Amino acid sequence: MNHSELRLDHLPVELLYEIHTFALSPALPLACKRLHAVIKSAPTAVHADYLIGCYEEAAAQSASARAFGFVSRILRFPLCTRGILEAVFRSPTCPSIPAKDDIQKAATVLPRRLFRSLAPRDDPGQRPWTEDDEPLPFLRFLCEHERVPSILTDSYEGYALTRAVYAAFTPLIRFLLAHGASPECKGALAVTVAIRRKSLPLVRMLIERDGPQAYVEKAAAQTGSKKRKRLSAGDSHKGACASSDDSGPSRGAKRRKLGDRVVVTQDMLKTAVKCDARDIVEYFTKEKGCVPDMQTVLMMSR
Repeated sequence: MNHSELRLDHLPVELLYEIHTFALSPALPLACKRLHAVIKSAPTAVHADYLIGCYEEAAAQSASARAFGFVSRILRFPLCTRGILEAVFRSPTCPSIPAKDDIQKAATVLPRRLFRSLAPRDDPGQRPWTEDDEPLPFLRFLCEHERVPSILTDSYEGYALTRAVYAAFTPLIRFLLAHGASPECKGALAVTVAIRRKSLPLVRMLIERDGPQAYVEKAAAQTGSKKRKRLSAGDSHKGACASSDDSGPSRGAKRRKLGDRVVVTQDMLKTAVKCDARDIVEYFTKEKGCVPDMQTVLMMSR
């Protein structure tokens, strides 16, 4: 007499979804290839229910999980993408989330997984970083979504900024600095990484609040001034238009220089000397007024 064998991976897909959200076990999809394929291709609503269940289970057992925050907790899962996070917010079982401007609640912690894979694109033929490269679009979504508490860009002692500098991901660096990331974290490690890359523009971007863009705007203004002078030497009508443009408040007003984010130290100067980054050494000594110690002076004289 033949008996049909009843196996977990032979169950209907809908029942496997229910088992997955009930078990809340990360090891279940690894039981066999069939389960892994079924759960991986599950609808976003199933993944959303799984993330909500994982948070509620952790929050019921630990006060630290509740203090960490719902969004911060589920962002740690590689499963949590933009589409699944939107499905979480649409779910009727989604836990209550504090308002974005509630300063008494914990901010959203950015997980390391978002930045761990960032690597330099210095080799010839590699595509440069753009505004559309991840995780930048996802970070914009987190910042703009009304149900996501304000993000903590200095999570894990400035891990995001340090990895972005290591990869020379300039659009991401600008975004993080604009949203409160501090290069002072972990002994100004991000600045040290920029020095070791021998990148003066990155060093300027981290130290100065105006950043390298100020120098670009200054050069553009000088070029525009020369062009207006040439126009004024020609046709009288064009010269009058050029002079009217010069009198505009936006062109004549000077922007006040902002204070630096980081104070240049002797250790930074010593690192630049060791790396033979001469343009950075000159920038530290002449523009920032950093005085080298005796050991650095001896290294510079070699």
